[in-house]
Amino acid sequence: MTQTGLGVALKTLRERRTLSLREIGQLSSVDHAYVHRLESGEKTNPSPDLVEKLLRVLKPGERDASLVMWLVKHAEADPRLVEFVLQDPSISIDVFSTAAGMRHRGNTRPDPATLIARIEKIFKDDDEDD
Repeated sequence: MTQTGLGVALKTLRERRTLSLREIGQLSSVDHAYVHRLESGEKTNPSPDLVEKLLRVLKPGERDASLVMWLVKHAEADPRLVEFVLQDPSISIDVFSTAAGMRHRGNTRPDPATLIARIEKIFKDDDEDD
């Protein structure tokens, strides 16, 4: 099964809180097996209400919570980009969502660091033009 951006985000946030699958299941009233299927990419379309239950337990910051909710509606987001952004809190949700929504020619995407740097440069250039 191919990992998804949402799965990467949920697993990363769960591991930050040092919670097991069973613990998050008990605390959120969401079946731990379903959480595992979300994390592994086997399930891809959770309801926003279910994700909000998980977020209440995971207690991410505002940016990371926004990132997760964005991923609920954008299953195609690159898991490598999600992982990269979660490791760097200086990357805004606007930069992330722009980078994640970009289409690329061919089968190869730029690595996440290059992609984020390009988007941040575009945002910076736009700010300077104003």
